Amino acid sequence: MPLLFTKKLPNIINIQYTLFYFLIVVLIQISTANAYDNLRVVELSSLGSFNTTFSEVKKVELIKGQSLIGEVDYMPGENYSVAFPFDVQRISYLVKNGNTISKGDTVANVEGYDVHHFIDGYKSAKTLLEIQEKHFQTNMQYFENKTIKSSQWIEITKSYYQAKLNFEHIQHQMSFLHIDKNEQISLISPKDGIIQIPSLMGNRVSGELAFDVIDSKSIKVKVTSPILLSSDLSHFEVTPTCTLSINTIEKIADKFHQILWAESTSTNCKLTLGQAIKVIPIMNIDGFKIAKSAIFEFENNNYIAIKKNEALSLIPIKLIGTSAGEYIFTTQKNIDGKQGLISSVSILQGNLLSLGAE
Repeated sequence: MPLLFTKKLPNIINIQYTLFYFLIVVLIQISTANAYDNLRVVELSSLGSFNTTFSEVKKVELIKGQSLIGEVDYMPGENYSVAFPFDVQRISYLVKNGNTISKGDTVANVEGYDVHHFIDGYKSAKTLLEIQEKHFQTNMQYFENKTIKSSQWIEITKSYYQAKLNFEHIQHQMSFLHIDKNEQISLISPKDGIIQIPSLMGNRVSGELAFDVIDSKSIKVKVTSPILLSSDLSHFEVTPTCTLSINTIEKIADKFHQILWAESTSTNCKLTLGQAIKVIPIMNIDGFKIAKSAIFEFENNNYIAIKKNEALSLIPIKLIGTSAGEYIFTTQKNIDGKQGLISSVSILQGNLLSLGAE
């Protein structure tokens, strides 16, 4: 029995040491918490006879970010393209690049060896279609009466629809053209919008782009933005009277950036296609602002002193920006409308540092 008690004795001592260590840790934590509580509230009387002035803490919901570069452009696919219907040796544009045009306006006069061939081709296609249509209608009755073979009817039908398709194709190209009595051919605009003329080098061949028409409503500002910025973005500011709302955020990223498309919310922006502009991102935040003199540092943290009866409540804050002599910050407490100390703040800081009054 004495031997068994001797074996248990070291275990009992270890348990006592563990409990003692745990008690010391708890006491240290309580002491630290009490010290923090003492820091949170300071009596106004501790500032002595120094003048104390207060200012209202104001709510901030938007903050300006670092400026970015935007390009006035249109989203891919929103341009209406007009191609040359035939090879062109000379083209004379009658409008300036970037001008606003209306549907039916003459854009350019064209000349070339194939101009008259195209006109002849149009007339031939029209005549051929008329012949094929009569032939089709006549033989349709024979087919219904079963006086011709199915194979013959199939060939007649195929020839008719080929002629019809060919004429409709040329007729579509003719909708972009105007031909006067002297067979002078001009390109015309199929829509209202902004004309965009490509840089043409050498001969212009059939199917090559003659011009684009861009709907003025499609003009937007393309901005390459950091991905982290996009989640809190409210809108862009170009000038105090020109703002851009976010229209589209592309879901494909290029490393740390993604493309945003924004459009004007007013008539004051006066954007020009192809123009590069500086845009300021306006961010959504849940923050506050007050005069810079209200902020002080203690033990590597920033604080603001809020008046509470005859005492000052010290609130830890996180600085995020400046605006017209004020600091913008966030904090875990709602201090909107509270009175923050803006004078004798250095005296308060000195007291906290046990430096005494200056």
